[in-house]
Amino acid sequence: MATFFGEILPVSSRAVDDDDDDDDDLEPVDCDLWMRWSEKAKTDMKAAEDGKLQCDTLIVAIGPAATGFARAYILHQDFELIGGIFGGIKEHDFNTFQQTSPTDKTCYLYRSTQNPRIMVCQCNVDITPEQSYSFVTKLFAGISLKMTYISILCSCSTSEYKSDIPILDMQPPFLRALKSAKFAGTPLCPYVEQPNVVAGLPAQLLSSCQIHGYRAVLYCCYTDTIYLSAAMMKTFLPLLNSTPIKDIIQKNPRAEDDLKKIVALHTSHNTLYL
Repeated sequence: MATFFGEILPVSSRAVDDDDDDDDDLEPVDCDLWMRWSEKAKTDMKAAEDGKLQCDTLIVAIGPAATGFARAYILHQDFELIGGIFGGIKEHDFNTFQQTSPTDKTCYLYRSTQNPRIMVCQCNVDITPEQSYSFVTKLFAGISLKMTYISILCSCSTSEYKSDIPILDMQPPFLRALKSAKFAGTPLCPYVEQPNVVAGLPAQLLSSCQIHGYRAVLYCCYTDTIYLSAAMMKTFLPLLNSTPIKDIIQKNPRAEDDLKKIVALHTSHNTLYL
Protein backbone atom coordinates (compact mmCIF):
# COMPACT_ATOMS: atom_id res chain seq x y z
CA MET A 1 0.00 0.00 0.00
CA ALA A 2 1.08 3.63 -0.36
CA THR A 3 1.44 6.15 2.43
CA PHE A 4 0.36 9.76 2.13
CA PHE A 5 3.87 10.66 0.97
CA GLY A 6 3.92 7.99 -1.74
CA GLU A 7 6.13 5.46 0.04
CA ILE A 8 5.35 1.87 -0.94
CA LEU A 9 4.89 -0.41 2.07
CA PRO A 10 4.96 -4.25 1.86
CA VAL A 11 1.54 -4.78 3.47
CA SER A 12 -0.46 -7.87 2.55
CA SER A 13 -4.18 -7.70 1.90
CA ARG A 14 -6.34 -9.42 4.51
CA ALA A 15 -8.48 -10.76 1.67
CA VAL A 16 -5.65 -12.94 0.39
CA ASP A 17 -3.85 -15.79 2.09
CA ASP A 18 -0.16 -15.05 2.65
CA ASP A 19 0.64 -18.52 1.32
CA ASP A 20 -1.23 -17.89 -1.94
CA ASP A 21 1.15 -18.58 -4.81
CA ASP A 22 -1.06 -17.48 -7.73
CA ASP A 23 1.52 -14.86 -8.69
CA ASP A 24 3.97 -17.65 -9.44
CA ASP A 25 1.97 -18.43 -12.58
CA LEU A 26 2.54 -14.96 -14.03
CA GLU A 27 5.17 -14.80 -16.75
CA PRO A 28 7.81 -12.09 -16.22
CA VAL A 29 7.87 -9.35 -18.85
CA ASP A 30 11.11 -9.33 -20.85
CA CYS A 31 11.88 -5.64 -21.27
CA ASP A 32 15.22 -6.17 -22.98
CA LEU A 33 15.23 -5.60 -26.74
CA TRP A 34 18.26 -5.59 -28.98
CA MET A 35 19.16 -3.76 -32.18
CA ARG A 36 20.98 -5.39 -35.08
CA TRP A 37 22.54 -3.24 -37.82
CA SER A 38 23.58 -4.37 -41.30
CA GLU A 39 27.28 -4.34 -42.16
CA LYS A 40 26.70 -1.42 -44.53
CA ALA A 41 25.02 0.59 -41.78
CA LYS A 42 27.88 -0.15 -39.38
CA THR A 43 30.38 1.06 -41.98
CA ASP A 44 28.44 4.31 -42.45
CA MET A 45 28.31 4.82 -38.68
CA LYS A 46 32.06 4.46 -38.37
CA ALA A 47 32.57 7.02 -41.15
CA ALA A 48 30.29 9.60 -39.48
CA GLU A 49 31.73 12.14 -37.07
CA ASP A 50 29.12 11.44 -34.40
CA GLY A 51 29.03 7.71 -35.06
CA LYS A 52 25.39 7.84 -36.17
CA LEU A 53 23.47 7.52 -39.42
CA GLN A 54 22.47 10.87 -40.89
CA CYS A 55 18.71 11.27 -41.34
CA ASP A 56 16.44 14.04 -42.65
CA THR A 57 13.14 12.13 -42.58
CA LEU A 58 12.20 9.25 -40.28
CA ILE A 59 8.80 7.55 -40.56
CA VAL A 60 7.88 5.13 -37.77
CA ALA A 61 4.87 2.95 -38.65
CA ILE A 62 3.37 0.98 -35.75
CA GLY A 63 0.76 -1.74 -36.18
CA PRO A 64 -0.88 -3.41 -39.23
CA ALA A 65 -2.67 -0.32 -40.58
CA ALA A 66 0.38 1.94 -40.46
CA THR A 67 2.84 -0.68 -41.69
CA GLY A 68 0.47 -1.64 -44.52
CA PHE A 69 0.24 1.99 -45.57
CA ALA A 70 4.02 2.33 -45.50
CA ARG A 71 4.42 -0.85 -47.52
CA ALA A 72 1.98 0.21 -50.24
CA TYR A 73 2.80 3.91 -50.57
CA ILE A 74 6.39 4.39 -49.39
CA LEU A 75 8.44 1.20 -49.42
CA HIS A 76 7.51 0.35 -53.01
CA GLN A 77 10.53 2.48 -53.95
CA ASP A 78 14.12 1.35 -53.64
CA PHE A 79 14.66 0.81 -49.91
CA GLU A 80 17.31 -1.37 -48.31
CA LEU A 81 17.08 -3.20 -45.00
CA ILE A 82 19.66 -1.71 -42.61
CA GLY A 83 18.58 -2.94 -39.19
CA GLY A 84 16.02 -4.54 -36.93
CA ILE A 85 14.84 -4.47 -33.33
CA PHE A 86 14.18 -7.92 -31.89
CA GLY A 87 12.68 -9.49 -28.80
CA GLY A 88 9.37 -10.57 -27.35
CA ILE A 89 8.06 -12.77 -30.19
CA LYS A 90 5.63 -15.37 -28.79
CA GLU A 91 4.78 -18.88 -29.96
CA HIS A 92 1.41 -17.86 -31.43
CA ASP A 93 2.83 -14.93 -33.43
CA PHE A 94 2.54 -15.43 -37.18
CA ASN A 95 5.73 -15.47 -39.25
CA THR A 96 6.64 -16.76 -42.70
CA PHE A 97 10.27 -17.07 -41.51
CA GLN A 98 11.24 -15.20 -44.68
CA GLN A 99 10.45 -11.96 -42.82
CA THR A 100 8.90 -10.38 -45.91
CA SER A 101 5.18 -10.73 -45.19
CA PRO A 102 3.18 -7.72 -43.88
CA THR A 103 1.82 -9.98 -41.13
CA ASP A 104 5.26 -11.09 -39.93
CA LYS A 105 5.87 -10.08 -36.33
CA THR A 106 8.97 -8.03 -37.00
CA CYS A 107 10.40 -4.56 -36.57
CA TYR A 108 12.73 -3.54 -39.40
CA LEU A 109 14.45 -0.29 -40.32
CA TYR A 110 14.74 0.59 -44.02
CA ARG A 111 16.74 3.28 -45.81
CA SER A 112 16.21 4.75 -49.26
CA THR A 113 18.96 3.77 -51.68
CA GLN A 114 18.42 6.94 -53.72
CA ASN A 115 18.44 9.24 -50.66
CA PRO A 116 20.08 7.54 -47.64
CA ARG A 117 18.78 10.30 -45.36
CA ILE A 118 15.22 8.91 -45.68
CA MET A 119 14.36 6.05 -43.30
CA VAL A 120 11.26 4.03 -42.49
CA CYS A 121 10.83 1.89 -39.37
CA GLN A 122 8.11 -0.76 -39.70
CA CYS A 123 7.04 -2.06 -36.30
CA ASN A 124 4.60 -4.93 -36.70
CA VAL A 125 5.34 -6.62 -33.39
CA ASP A 126 3.57 -5.98 -30.10
CA ILE A 127 5.77 -3.77 -27.92
CA THR A 128 4.60 -3.73 -24.31
CA PRO A 129 4.64 -0.48 -22.31
CA GLU A 130 7.54 -1.93 -20.31
CA GLN A 131 9.54 -2.43 -23.52
CA SER A 132 8.76 0.98 -25.04
CA TYR A 133 11.65 2.83 -23.43
CA SER A 134 14.12 0.15 -24.52
CA PHE A 135 12.70 0.26 -28.06
CA VAL A 136 13.05 4.04 -28.40
CA THR A 137 16.53 4.03 -26.87
CA LYS A 138 17.76 1.35 -29.27
CA LEU A 139 16.22 3.03 -32.33
CA PHE A 140 17.37 6.58 -31.58
CA ALA A 141 20.87 5.58 -30.45
CA GLY A 142 22.12 4.94 -33.99
CA ILE A 143 20.43 7.84 -35.84
CA SER A 144 21.29 11.54 -35.79
CA LEU A 145 17.90 13.22 -35.21
CA LYS A 146 18.72 16.86 -34.45
CA MET A 147 17.50 18.10 -37.85
CA THR A 148 15.13 15.25 -38.64
CA TYR A 149 11.40 15.37 -39.39
CA ILE A 150 9.89 12.44 -37.49
CA SER A 151 6.44 11.09 -38.38
CA ILE A 152 4.87 8.52 -36.06
CA LEU A 153 1.93 6.52 -37.47
CA CYS A 154 -0.27 4.30 -35.33
CA SER A 155 -3.87 3.18 -34.79
CA CYS A 156 -6.27 2.91 -31.85
CA SER A 157 -9.80 1.68 -31.26
CA THR A 158 -12.69 4.14 -31.21
CA SER A 159 -13.88 2.38 -28.05
CA GLU A 160 -11.08 4.28 -26.29
CA TYR A 161 -12.05 7.62 -27.83
CA LYS A 162 -14.01 10.14 -25.78
CA SER A 163 -15.99 12.84 -27.57
CA ASP A 164 -19.20 14.82 -27.28
CA ILE A 165 -19.90 13.84 -30.90
CA PRO A 166 -21.17 10.28 -31.45
CA ILE A 167 -18.48 8.09 -32.95
CA LEU A 168 -20.69 7.06 -35.87
CA ASP A 169 -21.11 10.73 -36.83
CA MET A 170 -17.32 11.03 -36.97
CA GLN A 171 -17.29 8.32 -39.66
CA PRO A 172 -14.43 6.05 -38.56
CA PRO A 173 -11.74 5.43 -39.48
CA PHE A 174 -10.56 8.99 -38.85
CA LEU A 175 -7.23 10.65 -38.16
CA ARG A 176 -6.07 12.67 -35.15
CA ALA A 177 -2.67 14.24 -34.41
CA LEU A 178 -0.25 15.27 -31.68
CA LYS A 179 3.10 17.02 -32.08
CA SER A 180 6.21 17.99 -30.19
CA ALA A 181 6.89 21.63 -29.35
CA LYS A 182 9.82 21.68 -31.79
CA PHE A 183 7.57 20.75 -34.72
CA ALA A 184 6.67 24.13 -36.22
CA GLY A 185 4.23 22.89 -38.85
CA THR A 186 0.49 22.35 -38.59
CA PRO A 187 -0.77 18.73 -38.62
CA LEU A 188 -2.98 17.68 -41.51
CA CYS A 189 -5.87 16.72 -39.24
CA PRO A 190 -7.43 17.86 -35.93
CA TYR A 191 -5.53 17.36 -32.70
CA VAL A 192 -6.47 14.58 -30.29
CA GLU A 193 -9.19 16.17 -28.18
CA GLN A 194 -8.99 16.22 -24.40
CA PRO A 195 -9.27 14.09 -22.31
CA ASN A 196 -8.05 11.49 -24.82
CA VAL A 197 -4.51 10.19 -24.51
CA VAL A 198 -2.18 8.12 -26.66
CA ALA A 199 -0.44 5.29 -24.82
CA GLY A 200 2.23 2.66 -25.34
CA LEU A 201 5.04 2.86 -27.87
CA PRO A 202 3.64 5.84 -29.86
CA ALA A 203 3.42 7.87 -26.65
CA GLN A 204 6.97 6.90 -25.67
CA LEU A 205 8.30 7.94 -29.07
CA LEU A 206 6.58 11.33 -29.00
CA SER A 207 7.55 11.94 -25.37
CA SER A 208 11.19 11.19 -26.14
CA CYS A 209 11.08 13.60 -29.09
CA GLN A 210 9.60 16.28 -26.81
CA ILE A 211 12.27 15.74 -24.15
CA HIS A 212 15.19 15.81 -26.59
CA GLY A 213 13.85 18.65 -28.71
CA TYR A 214 13.22 16.66 -31.90
CA ARG A 215 10.69 17.71 -34.56
CA ALA A 216 7.98 15.08 -34.43
CA VAL A 217 4.30 14.68 -35.29
CA LEU A 218 2.09 11.72 -34.40
CA TYR A 219 -0.87 10.63 -36.53
CA CYS A 220 -3.29 8.12 -35.02
CA CYS A 221 -5.97 6.30 -37.01
CA TYR A 222 -9.05 5.62 -34.90
CA THR A 223 -11.01 2.62 -36.15
CA ASP A 224 -14.14 0.78 -35.03
CA THR A 225 -13.02 -2.68 -36.15
CA ILE A 226 -10.22 -5.07 -35.23
CA TYR A 227 -9.92 -6.29 -38.82
CA LEU A 228 -7.55 -4.59 -41.22
CA SER A 229 -9.12 -2.90 -44.24
CA ALA A 230 -8.01 -0.76 -47.16
CA ALA A 231 -9.96 2.16 -45.66
CA MET A 232 -7.89 1.99 -42.49
CA MET A 233 -4.61 2.14 -44.39
CA LYS A 234 -5.90 4.90 -46.67
CA THR A 235 -6.64 7.05 -43.63
CA PHE A 236 -2.95 8.01 -43.69
CA LEU A 237 -3.09 9.21 -47.31
CA PRO A 238 -3.08 12.95 -46.39
CA LEU A 239 0.49 12.44 -45.21
CA LEU A 240 1.61 12.01 -48.80
CA ASN A 241 0.83 15.70 -49.33
CA SER A 242 2.74 16.88 -46.26
CA THR A 243 6.21 18.34 -46.06
CA PRO A 244 8.74 16.79 -46.40
CA ILE A 245 7.09 13.47 -47.37
CA LYS A 246 5.52 14.87 -50.55
CA ASP A 247 8.99 15.80 -51.83
CA ILE A 248 10.49 12.34 -51.36
CA ILE A 249 7.69 9.92 -52.27
CA GLN A 250 6.93 8.71 -55.77
CA LYS A 251 3.42 7.59 -56.71
CA ASN A 252 2.85 3.85 -56.68
CA PRO A 253 0.64 2.84 -59.64
CA ARG A 254 0.09 -0.58 -58.03
CA ALA A 255 -0.95 0.79 -54.63
CA GLU A 256 -4.55 -0.46 -54.86
CA ASP A 257 -3.41 -3.97 -55.73
CA ASP A 258 -0.86 -3.90 -52.92
CA LEU A 259 -3.55 -2.88 -50.43
CA LYS A 260 -5.81 -5.74 -51.55
CA LYS A 261 -2.96 -8.24 -51.13
CA ILE A 262 -2.19 -6.99 -47.63
CA VAL A 263 -5.86 -7.15 -46.60
CA ALA A 264 -6.23 -10.63 -48.08
CA LEU A 265 -3.17 -11.85 -46.22
CA HIS A 266 -4.41 -10.51 -42.88
CA THR A 267 -7.92 -11.86 -43.53
CA SER A 268 -6.65 -15.37 -44.26
CA HIS A 269 -4.53 -15.26 -41.12
CA ASN A 270 -7.41 -14.04 -38.92
CA THR A 271 -9.73 -16.81 -40.16
CA LEU A 272 -7.07 -19.53 -40.08
CA TYR A 273 -8.31 -21.06 -36.83
CA LEU A 274 -12.06 -20.39 -37.16
